[in-house]
Amino acid sequence: MAVENEGFIELYDLTTKTVVSKVPLTHIRFIPRAGERILISPTGPGDWRSYKVLDVQYFLSYDPTRNAPQPPLEAGKITLYVEATEQSSN
Repeated sequence: MAVENEGFIELYDLTTKTVVSKVPLTHIRFIPRAGERILISPTGPGDWRSYKVLDVQYFLSYDPTRNAPQPPLEAGKITLYVEATEQSSN
């Protein structure tokens, strides 16, 4: 999966200052808003980690040869700034 050559979304943990996850935009059905919670499973089912979205920023690439922004699916990224949250057991 070459996410550097296409648009991608990443989760950036502000507490640890690390990228928690990165996937191509083509794999994303919707973009969470600030205040929403995201569950990701880095090692497979049963290992869920919870993150709260604090902010969303869109970084669109610019192509100087066309003198125009590139479409987001060709280049650019969306960064969700998150913090880990305690997951309540239900």
